[in-house]
Amino acid sequence: MPKGSEKYLGGYTEYPLFFRISLALGVIIIALVFIYYTQEVIGELKKSSTQVVSAYARLWQLVAMESTTGQEVNLIFEEVIQKSRFPIVVTDSQGNPQAWREVGIAWDDTTSKSKKRLKDIVQQMDGEKEPIPIYYGEDEKQALYLHYADPKIIRQLRFLPLIEIGVLVILGFIGFITFSNIKRSEQHSIWVGMSKETAHQLGTPISSVLGWLELLDSKSEPKTKKIVEEMKKDVKRLERIAHRFSQIGSVPELKPVDLNYVISGVISYFEVRLPHDGLGVKIKRDLGKLEPVEVNSELLSWVLENLIKNSLEAVDPKFGIVEVKTKMNKKRILIEVNDNGRGILPKDQKKIFIPGYTTKKRGWGLGLSLAKRIVEDYHSGVIYLSKSVPNIQTTFSMILPLKSKR
Repeated sequence: MPKGSEKYLGGYTEYPLFFRISLALGVIIIALVFIYYTQEVIGELKKSSTQVVSAYARLWQLVAMESTTGQEVNLIFEEVIQKSRFPIVVTDSQGNPQAWREVGIAWDDTTSKSKKRLKDIVQQMDGEKEPIPIYYGEDEKQALYLHYADPKIIRQLRFLPLIEIGVLVILGFIGFITFSNIKRSEQHSIWVGMSKETAHQLGTPISSVLGWLELLDSKSEPKTKKIVEEMKKDVKRLERIAHRFSQIGSVPELKPVDLNYVISGVISYFEVRLPHDGLGVKIKRDLGKLEPVEVNSELLSWVLENLIKNSLEAVDPKFGIVEVKTKMNKKRILIEVNDNGRGILPKDQKKIFIPGYTTKKRGWGLGLSLAKRIVEDYHSGVIYLSKSVPNIQTTFSMILPLKSKR
């Protein structure tokens, strides 16, 4: 595989950058169209509001005109002006409030406190809209001023663009979470299906090989029997592997286990298979005193095998060092697997636990993703890459609670 190339299995690939940019631009364009349309509607409503207020001002002028009869005045005042649905305050030429509607003060409240509030409201209205003068009489003497503001609905519509943007952001977030959960669920189903199918497919040939080995053992010479015994051990190991795969997707049984014993068993398995070129690879252990913890030893040994195997593949076969450490506090157990191998590139560090991701020429990208599922989903623990400095130190850490949360 070329340097820096990335491989995803199971039909899962990252979406192209062009697609993601196009999707983001689409959302932005939709938001801008909503905002533009809303602003246009608000602008038209403001124009209509201004026209209506001008009409109201003309009605006030008619009320004030001497030529208007009392019956007409009552009709205009009671049926039109008093039923207005936008804030208005009428003041005399000295700025003293004479009448008001829709400003949060009762029309008949003439206390000094209310009048002071009305003057403040008038000042705020004049800051937004020019008051309309009202004239009456033959010489059109100015008598009153009509101060007004936008109706409540228009003032509320000012916040609509922000609400729209907020809704789009929330919908985008919900969509992202939903998509991630669907993708995670699909990945989980695929890997569970693959695991169980692998266990099923391995079961028949393993049983057959065991039968043939028993037959061979019964007819073998002493030297051949030793070879047959070693072959039986490897077939037994294949049985264990098949059983591990069969447990993925099921609820594993947890029992109190001495983790140091499990770790020692895994290390011993690899020690007899270490390369012997030059100085060779060394596997060190620094196992602290641990209390028994509820785990599934078979699945957890699988995690340790994956971590140690990855370390052995990363180190130089002539002077590589792999070290496993354990320590405990009152609440948890920490397991660390260190090596002095080539390390993991920064660009790959966030992807190493993605199912199907691998930088190896021959790899399925299952090891670390299964390890993460076993530790976090089945043991309520945490597994992560805590450090990676090329050719100096790479450390994977695993934390397990002393008491299972399941």
